Amino acid sequence: MEVKVWDEKEQFLFPKSFGVPKAVKKVDVTPQFEHKVTEESIQIVGIYHITCHVEFEEGEHAHHATSEFTQIEDLDVQGEVGYFEYAVPMSVEIAKDKVQPGCSPTLNVKHVNSNTTEHASIEIAWLVRCEYEGPKENKQELVQKAEQNVKPKIPKEVEQVESSILVESELQFILNLDDGMSKLTFPSNYIPVKQKAEQ
Repeated sequence: MEVKVWDEKEQFLFPKSFGVPKAVKKVDVTPQFEHKVTEESIQIVGIYHITCHVEFEEGEHAHHATSEFTQIEDLDVQGEVGYFEYAVPMSVEIAKDKVQPGCSPTLNVKHVNSNTTEHASIEIAWLVRCEYEGPKENKQELVQKAEQNVKPKIPKEVEQVESSILVESELQFILNLDDGMSKLTFPSNYIPVKQKAEQ
């Protein structure tokens, strides 16, 4: 399972006639999307649907650049609380070879946070989690990876037995030499010397 996570946020301004946002009473962000498949990618296209209740109080708006904010003109006001909805465009693209054939990516929203700002606006932030199944590896690739990752451990006892068998076989070879060669044995710290056998 492949997981991609990222943050999104949006800032909202309101008409001066409503006053200054005092608190965000309730906010929800719901993803609404569809999949579009091309030759090279799978696209998730849709919106983050925001619904929000904001409590207002009297106050003056600070001067700020409106390009950083989304202006909300229409609110359903009941008393001091205003309700609005807004759609933030969504577009996610995943390479087709990164997704298992026949599987569709899923997208969820988590950890929705909101607060008022010093600019008489509100900020809504949320975390997006996209999940999808990666391509399956074939059996041959899995076997190759297993062979690379697994190194057989030989117990010390086996190594010692193998080395002693090797020494014995070398000694036996020397003892089995023909009469023309010496069959004398020497300590291992001496240099072996060939001697002619007595005729």
